[in-house]
Amino acid sequence: MKTGKKRLTPITTKVNFIIIISLILGIGVAVYYFLQYHISKLNNSIGENITQQADILYNTIETLMIPGNADLAIGYFKKTNLINPDYQVRLYRADGELAFSDDTTIKTVNAHINFNKFALGTERLTDDEKPVTEYFQKAQTPNPFDIPNTFIRKDAKGDTFFRIYQPLQNIPVCFRCHGSDHTYRGVIDIRNKITDEINSQFYFILISIGGVLLLIALLTIILTQFLRNTIIKPVKIIGNVCSAVTTGVFSQRAEIKNNDEIGVLGNTVNTMVEGLRERYELSKYVSASTIQSLKDGKVGKKVPLTILFSDIRSFTSFSEQHVPEDVVEYLNKILSFQTEIIQKNNGDIDKYVGDEIVALYTQNDPELSACKSALEIQKELQNNSDKLYNGLKVGIGINTGEVILGMIGSEKRADYTVIGDNVNLASRLCGVAKPGQIIIARSVYEAVKAHVIVEGPYKVRVKGKKDYNLVYLLNSLKGEAI
Repeated sequence: MKTGKKRLTPITTKVNFIIIISLILGIGVAVYYFLQYHISKLNNSIGENITQQADILYNTIETLMIPGNADLAIGYFKKTNLINPDYQVRLYRADGELAFSDDTTIKTVNAHINFNKFALGTERLTDDEKPVTEYFQKAQTPNPFDIPNTFIRKDAKGDTFFRIYQPLQNIPVCFRCHGSDHTYRGVIDIRNKITDEINSQFYFILISIGGVLLLIALLTIILTQFLRNTIIKPVKIIGNVCSAVTTGVFSQRAEIKNNDEIGVLGNTVNTMVEGLRERYELSKYVSASTIQSLKDGKVGKKVPLTILFSDIRSFTSFSEQHVPEDVVEYLNKILSFQTEIIQKNNGDIDKYVGDEIVALYTQNDPELSACKSALEIQKELQNNSDKLYNGLKVGIGINTGEVILGMIGSEKRADYTVIGDNVNLASRLCGVAKPGQIIIARSVYEAVKAHVIVEGPYKVRVKGKKDYNLVYLLNSLKGEAI
């Protein structure tokens, strides 16, 4: 089952998100509390003002009510409401009916004193609006702390009023006319229109929110641009350099002018890339086994592998007969194509010794891979020696067996290579091979005999060996023309 590649989230997106959230939380909370404080102060100021006015009105109404002159009280309410339409005062009886809207109170008072002291009124107050039941009842509930019963309410026209219900107490001086069986004679309803203040608060909030959003947008742009120039852009440059290195390109450099940690990182990356370039170039001259040794350690060990030696025949006389430029050119040509063939067949170039190649095979049927390499090399020279390689030919020797693999040399200069009797035998077989020949040891033949066509066995005595060695001339793979 195929899985889609995980979508990359640009760091710019993440940074912008973090900046916006941080600004919204930081500035937003600060503005929220500022608005809350501002609105609270305004409302408290209005409330205190109305409360003070309520106290004044209370005393005034109390004074007016003592003489019992209803017409005087009615006139006071009418004049007060006419002076400022935004400021209205009403008086409700304890039962919730508008005071002075009829003669109920006068009749009750005359009945209490058993005398028609107060004449029925000629003027009336009219109002269809009923008091707000919840607050009206609360206003007539004994309050030991004397906390004003204030609230905000809209009227039928949609205007907003800050209101206070101030209870009109039934004080002893009033007992004779009103009786002493109740605490409150009524409730004063004072209303202050605050529609303009509410609207101004609303517009203030809108303007504040707009200003906050504009400030957030501006700060986001500034901080994003700053982070882009100081962090994101340099990081992208460093990333591009690193990506180029993964493709084998070592020419790019992180040109960063920042005088900070990012600048130091850029210089470090440049130094690293230069070191990688040097190591990459050096790897062309170092065998894969040597590179592997850096991972495995320097301790020598015995390992089974196949060794191929290839040596150019009569190269000394060729060197004497040609100018150095030609010698180097043709030597590089013949070594280059052999290297390609060896590496294609899973071989590793251990070293170049003058005009000789030493190759090692450790995996994927190493004996057969070495034989394939040798046959392809000889075939290339057979077809193109005169045309491409100035008539040069090689002799090849192949042996397989256990060898010693390790770092050979001093602490200052060493080579990770193979030594041992089987290495020497492969070298001696190469020395015996004539131009165009491939000589393989018996150990190699036993491993590949089902796949190759050979001549032999032949007895060969090589330097350093007392007895003869059985060897074979490798001609071709089975199924291929000899």
